Amino acid sequence: MKKILVFKSDRIGDLINISSVIYNLKKNFPHSEITIVCSKYNSRIANYYPDLQNIIILDKSFFSFSLKYFKKLYLTKYDLLLQLDGKKNSYLCSALINSNIKAGLIFIKYKKILNNLSSIKRPNFLMSKFFDYLEPCVEDYQILNNKDYHYLNLYLNILKKFNLTIYSKNHHLPFNEQNKQSIKDYLHIHIDERWDRFSDTLYNNFINKIDEFLNTNKIFITSNISGNKFYFNIKEKFKSNNNFLFKDDVSIADLLNIVFYSQTVLSSHSGLIVHAAAAFKKDIIDLVPETINHELDRWIPFNINYQRFNTNNFSKLFI
Repeated sequence: MKKILVFKSDRIGDLINISSVIYNLKKNFPHSEITIVCSKYNSRIANYYPDLQNIIILDKSFFSFSLKYFKKLYLTKYDLLLQLDGKKNSYLCSALINSNIKAGLIFIKYKKILNNLSSIKRPNFLMSKFFDYLEPCVEDYQILNNKDYHYLNLYLNILKKFNLTIYSKNHHLPFNEQNKQSIKDYLHIHIDERWDRFSDTLYNNFINKIDEFLNTNKIFITSNISGNKFYFNIKEKFKSNNNFLFKDDVSIADLLNIVFYSQTVLSSHSGLIVHAAAAFKKDIIDLVPETINHELDRWIPFNINYQRFNTNNFSKLFI
């Protein structure tokens, strides 16, 4: 295969999550040209992958996007098209593109309509006819076989469907550290806006846990752009403690650098942090509400040291 087109126009962590797909495509077809359709947001991480020869940014307007990239999308013949983001505009665009093989996911929801259980599919029946293969993904996080719908496994199943060899399931992120750090092997805690939904009780318990952990350990704490109340409260409390480092308004390059030099990362399942940490082979801790446990089962990277603690009970955190 010479020309491959991949749609992944969502978040940064989602793009790192398909890094093994890109890796395996290039291993199977070393002389191929891979084009990715991504969002403006995750295009910043796409630039780190030399195997992605062309990066196309999907606009919200299907018309302006199609007009801007008309030659690249509709006048180019592709050998393989993979629709991996599940977005309506991506399905529509994929249907119009000329490719020998088109594949992706079909998302299935079950809803009661007039007391009858009916399935709702994305893409719909008509749009599905434009694809050679669609891997089923049931959008119900509470089903008993929930782990059967692990997203990366589903993507790799598509490759297997066309007899491609799976060389690796691991995350990959080609990254040359931007600023070499003398401080290494610290605990990196990324506190984003999700943490502001945590209770005051959790905040107090978390502070106590940090006090237990500190001793001679270094902790590097970052926040989302503009920060949040949880982050600034912790910064105020520990700003004079030499074991703490704080960095506000971090760029993607900053975050990657901080994760790269860490030993362990802790977040409330921040996608960039979790998936970059997996690529760099770091230990990962998720602190999340119990209600999303089943959902997260579909996202956990393979072959890493991963632990999850729920916000209502994290007594063993740091032990």
